[in-house]
Amino acid sequence: MKNISLLFLAAFTAWAVSMVSRDLATRKIPNSGILTGLKLLGAALAVFGVYTWLGYAGRADSFYNLNFYWLFCLHLFWSVLAGVILWYAEIWPAGDAKFFILVSAALPLANPFLRNFPSHLFLSLLINIFLAAAFWAVGSHIASGFAAASPSDFFGERWREVKKRAAELFAGKNQVGAAAYAVNLGFIFLLQQVLSLEARGFVSRFFSRGDLLFFFLFILWDKVGGVFRSRRWILVSGASYLLYFFLGYFFFRERLWLMLGTAGANVVKFSLLLFMGRFMLEFLMERKDTVYLGPAEVEAGTVLSAKAVREFRANPVFDGMFEDCFKDGLTEEQAEAVRAWLGKLPVPEPKVEAVRGRPFALWIFAGAAVQLALDRNIAGLLK
Repeated sequence: MKNISLLFLAAFTAWAVSMVSRDLATRKIPNSGILTGLKLLGAALAVFGVYTWLGYAGRADSFYNLNFYWLFCLHLFWSVLAGVILWYAEIWPAGDAKFFILVSAALPLANPFLRNFPSHLFLSLLINIFLAAAFWAVGSHIASGFAAASPSDFFGERWREVKKRAAELFAGKNQVGAAAYAVNLGFIFLLQQVLSLEARGFVSRFFSRGDLLFFFLFILWDKVGGVFRSRRWILVSGASYLLYFFLGYFFFRERLWLMLGTAGANVVKFSLLLFMGRFMLEFLMERKDTVYLGPAEVEAGTVLSAKAVREFRANPVFDGMFEDCFKDGLTEEQAEAVRAWLGKLPVPEPKVEAVRGRPFALWIFAGAAVQLALDRNIAGLLK
């Protein structure tokens, strides 16, 4: 089976390299290429399936048992869910989501003994992908600063932008929102602690995985973050805290403060992750790829910056048109609305902030290569 896995790895790598090359050239991953990768994956599963049949018939010594295919399906489920969620959360385009799913699905076929397979392998791969992307984007941005005519001016400007972004996050109403956020998010982590310790069976196993809660909250924050600042959620959280202390006093007094403390620690850790990952690192990564477009340059497929998307969502002129603004780029309707809005601005040369398409396929490929080579995620190496 080892030789077959190596042959599959060689063929799949050749296909993946062709997809990366096309993405670098066009910033698009065509469906025809995805279909080719899907056929390659299907053919590999068919070959492995034949060897499994031969093995159970006593005609092959090396084969995957039936339990492997169940574990593969579980891994595939998490990979598909993660890929779709990252697309819905406007992290990457649909083509990159499909490419990620195929690459993630191929990993256990290339090496079925990978650490974290099946339930955590997709997370380990995602960590490698985004850390590789962050190192490359921030590193190249810093390198361009040293290459600038006046590095001190370049880094001074970047530092002022970082301080401005931090001030926006912690100013005025955001401070009140931060307090509400801490209380409401603390309730979510407390509920996770209670269910993981007190529930039984699948519910207990599912909610014991704090890493999944961190992942889904982190990725979907732009979609669900506003909920944690709402007054209604504060009332629900307050009533739930009272119920928790009342029931805890009678039924789990010895664990009452332990679970509350763990939930509080998780709020702090998640807040740091959110601040550094979503607010600051994303902001710095976008600086490198930022461009400013006039009305004639805005077209379907243009990718707006996170700042521009926030401004358009808050602008009543667009009437909710940008509530969903996926990384596939603007639709023709959205592009027309932006052009019309820019044309009405009372300034000589109106511009909108956008970003050049990002070669996510390259980072996905790099993350998978690291996963196969090291059998762990980069974050684990930094501990």
